[in-house]
Amino acid sequence: MSRPVRFRVVEPEDGTLLPNLLSRRLPDVDLAAAKELVRAGAVYVGHLRVRLNTIRVATGERITVYPDALGKEGLETDALRFVHRDPDFVVLDKPAGVPVAQTRDSARGTLSEALRRALEEEGVLRPYVGVVHRLDQGASGLVLLTIRGVANKSLHRQFAEHEIERRYRVRLLGEPPAALRCEEPLVELKHGRVRVARSSEPRARPALTELRRLEPVVTEVDGQAAALMEVELHTGRTHQIRVHAQALGFPVLGDRKYGARDDDEPARLYLHADRLAFAHPSTGERIELRAPRPEWARATDDEQPPARGRVLP
Repeated sequence: MSRPVRFRVVEPEDGTLLPNLLSRRLPDVDLAAAKELVRAGAVYVGHLRVRLNTIRVATGERITVYPDALGKEGLETDALRFVHRDPDFVVLDKPAGVPVAQTRDSARGTLSEALRRALEEEGVLRPYVGVVHRLDQGASGLVLLTIRGVANKSLHRQFAEHEIERRYRVRLLGEPPAALRCEEPLVELKHGRVRVARSSEPRARPALTELRRLEPVVTEVDGQAAALMEVELHTGRTHQIRVHAQALGFPVLGDRKYGARDDDEPARLYLHADRLAFAHPSTGERIELRAPRPEWARATDDEQPPARGRVLP
């Protein structure tokens, strides 16, 4: 990825439309490309990400641009898989390899951005999409997003107070025992990494993960012995399953960040958000959902997964 381009607005540029400024300042970026960069969420004015091409700049403002965003393809709205839809929130089945929310350099290609465009296609003006929780880019499965701000308070509180039940399916390398439990506290580092905290480390946050084996035998997946496990999260720390699995000595298959880093490692992460249960933010009704399982995540005695497809409002 190339480095971001940064510059300050000088006095003769005061009041210039942002796309016009970018097309003048950036080599090989014409006006159409400049507008596309803004729409992709790749332009900041000061510390604020700007998505409107009608913004005018002021003298002294600092502009940051991530040109690589032009090479990123957006997720097609037809590819969105709705597991549940409500007027205030939706639950989507995220494909592996798709980020849930925008990164620093772009909002393009994310699940939330595709949902926003889908709502626009339905005629919603200035649609709102709120991220209640995240799922690792390499993982697949259930993700809860709000489409009206009224649902945020209840759902965020349920997550903060660990009232939302989340179960995952994962393939662990090696031969883990029938049940595992890890209570190691975690600490977040720079550049998106997480590690087990040292004793009495002030930034440490408590974390609890429980795993149970779903099949009595360890099978071969992508040429490596890997056990199918069900995971229950009692806390929701970044990369919690992956770091705890590594700490237990059975890393997640396909995890190049916390597991094996050799060329034989599979190209995908074998982690699937399988089930989600929570209280409806308005009615309090209990909602229990399950994602369609990829073939690698199915146990021999599993029932057939539910059919996939777009659920219309």
